[in-house]
Amino acid sequence: MTSKPATSQRSPGVVARALDALQAQGRCLVTAAELAQNTGITLAAAKQQLQHLTHVHVQLVGKPTAYLLTPPEYRSRGAPPVSWWLDAYLRLKNQPYYVGLLSAAELYGSSQQAVQVTQVLTTRPTRPIELGLVRVEFYVKKNLVQALMRQPAGMRAPLAVGSPETTALDLIAYSHRIGGIGRAAQVISGMKSSLTLQGLRAALQAEPDTAVKQRLGYLFHVLGWDAMANEVARFFTKRLAAVVLQPRTDAPRPPG
Repeated sequence: MTSKPATSQRSPGVVARALDALQAQGRCLVTAAELAQNTGITLAAAKQQLQHLTHVHVQLVGKPTAYLLTPPEYRSRGAPPVSWWLDAYLRLKNQPYYVGLLSAAELYGSSQQAVQVTQVLTTRPTRPIELGLVRVEFYVKKNLVQALMRQPAGMRAPLAVGSPETTALDLIAYSHRIGGIGRAAQVISGMKSSLTLQGLRAALQAEPDTAVKQRLGYLFHVLGWDAMANEVARFFTKRLAAVVLQPRTDAPRPPG
């Protein structure tokens, strides 16, 4: 009695054709489970065919098993731009996030402090993603669900980015991770045209750390931004204890 051929052998090339169709739709992230469902083959067969297609995709670590479809022009870098797939990947993992710190500041005009990594705030410790020249670093922010986010215009895919005012507060809070309070001040000064009093009020309302708000208010005062400094001062109805401008650099670092 002759045994039936394996599913992957009965359907050669079906995953490759499915990947081509997804790329034509502008998709660049797919799970093995989705491929199996869409092609009618087993999950094991889908993964087997994917093993022979590593020239068109890279596998992301963790579960569920996901793959980035990488156009030829980005294969030398190791992956397509982070903004194309980060939102889809973290939604797949049910993980809240927003792009922040220096990466967000660059989007808001502070390009003199451009970095070669994408800095992301999220609610739980997450290992960095390294794919060739592409790197994503994660910083833990437990109250992230309260933070204000926005979708930048002109993006190819959805992407949550901290508001300019939230970014300013984060730059103070994580200054020990980005080169110190001096660098934070430089970056914030480059964002001046993106900051508004209305946005500042909302960001201050969402920020639970009094010391971070104090430091930002003092920085506004030093920069000569009196309206912004006064807006921060209005949040304090009683005398506050003094805080150092530069947070301790020997404090435990949040897992990246």
